Amino acid sequence: MEDELNVPVNITTRAQRGVALLAVLWLSVALSFIALSTSYLVRTEVEAASNRIESERSYYLARGGVEAAVYSLIRSAGQPPEEAEFRPGQRWLEYEFPEGVCRVEVVPENAKISINTAPPELLAALFASLGMPQDKSIDLAAAIVHWRSARSSSVDDPLDLYYAALPRPYPARHASLEHLEELLPVRGMTRDLFFGRMQQNSQGEWRRWPALPDLLTTEVTGNAINPNYAAHEVLRALPGWNDTMAANVVRVRNVTPFTSLAEMESATPDLLAASRLSPLTFAQGPVYTLTATGALHGSGVRRTVRAVVRVGASLPLFHQVLGWWDEWAAPPELSTAAGATGRGV
Repeated sequence: MEDELNVPVNITTRAQRGVALLAVLWLSVALSFIALSTSYLVRTEVEAASNRIESERSYYLARGGVEAAVYSLIRSAGQPPEEAEFRPGQRWLEYEFPEGVCRVEVVPENAKISINTAPPELLAALFASLGMPQDKSIDLAAAIVHWRSARSSSVDDPLDLYYAALPRPYPARHASLEHLEELLPVRGMTRDLFFGRMQQNSQGEWRRWPALPDLLTTEVTGNAINPNYAAHEVLRALPGWNDTMAANVVRVRNVTPFTSLAEMESATPDLLAASRLSPLTFAQGPVYTLTATGALHGSGVRRTVRAVVRVGASLPLFHQVLGWWDEWAAPPELSTAAGATGRGV
């Protein structure tokens, strides 16, 4: 009996136990990887959901900023500049909410070139200031004038024949534009030109070209440009202006907005002759582009919306929303924007 108890363990049994242990170890490793993968996926989904929630909250902050800016404009009408929430020349309004902040860029539509009434020379100069070759700028300006003009006869002209011969033909509008997006089918118009682009020069430096909605408007402005708000490219395109004049006006107005033509000419003497070649105005409204960017406290998520709003005492609730875009790029000047009491950027 003792001999049987002292018999060594069978080698086969030991091998089986070793295989079982190895299988258990591999299973443990596999389960660990599954647990880690599941943990990573759960964490990723939680972060994605959190970002989505923060994005939606930032979006509603931006919407709230637009509404707040509208009522700041309404309340400022007729008020002395020193008492108004929004003063002539001011470009930024800032609103603090319990959960975050919203900064609103305010630009009157008379800071832009009217696409329905601008002469072709002004349009061609604008497109040239956006980096388009001179010949193509002239051709595009002529095509826009053709697009917005009523037919002069029942016979198709070369541009009408061009649109009719396209793989997916369409007729020219031959009427004033109601929305700037109606420019997209015009011959010579490109998406890069319309929506803006980033371009690198030969020195490796990047330049941001603005989108046409920042430079053009369908509103009737009397062709007078507000130099306190006009983009550099718009000022550059005005008759008699050049890059140096436009840059000087932008530099000075960023510190102290102009209140009169004489003040602007005094600050930038080179404009004395050029300012007589194109009408300028320092009036504010009544139509504004409001670009609002909302951001939660402690969050890097931002959302930007844009609205075109008409403000007036005769309108229901004293304003009318003419256009709305839920997704818009944040203004590049946002990082240097002034607060609500600032004189503008």
